[in-house]
Amino acid sequence: MVKKIIIPLILIGLIGYAVFDFVEDKKRGTTGIEIGNMAPDFELQLLNDENETIRLSDLKGKKVVVNFWASWCKPCREEMPEIQEFYENKSEDIEVLAVNMTASEVKAENAHKFVEGKGYTFPLLVDPENQASSDYKVLGLPETFFINSDGTINDFIKGQMDLEMLEAKVEKLK
Repeated sequence: MVKKIIIPLILIGLIGYAVFDFVEDKKRGTTGIEIGNMAPDFELQLLNDENETIRLSDLKGKKVVVNFWASWCKPCREEMPEIQEFYENKSEDIEVLAVNMTASEVKAENAHKFVEGKGYTFPLLVDPENQASSDYKVLGLPETFFINSDGTINDFIKGQMDLEMLEAKVEKLK
C-alpha cells in the first residue's frame, strides 16, 4: 500500500522539478555556445597589464567580437591585421576582444613576443588555463564569436576570417 503511494509521489516530484528547472532556464537564458544562448562569461587579464582585467559581462549593451588565437597559429597571425583595421574603424557600440589560448603556447611569453611592435590597439587577453576557450568549446584556431548587445551569441566563424567577413557578421549583430 505504501509503495503505491510513494512511487507516484516521487514521479510527481521529479516531473515537478523538471518543469521548474525548464522554466528557470527560460527565465535566465541558457548559457552555451549555440546561437541564441547567453555567451559564457569570463574575466581575463590584458596581455600587457597584469593588473587590468576585462569581464565580458561588463560589456553588456555593446556588440562584442571575441576572437580566440595563439602565436603559433598561422591563420591567426594572418587575420590579426584585418582585426586591427576593423577595430580602428569600428563604431562606439562595438568591442573587440582577442583571447590568447595561453596554455597552448610553447612558452607564455610567445604571445607577448608575437604582438610586440605590431601596433595592435584592440584588447589582447590571456587565458592562462584555457578556461574561456574551453567554455566556448574552441577546438581549432582561430575561432571568432559575435555577441549581441544583450549578451547572446549571434554567430561564429571557425577558421580564418578577413575584413569583409568580419564586417558582414558584425552588421548582423543586434
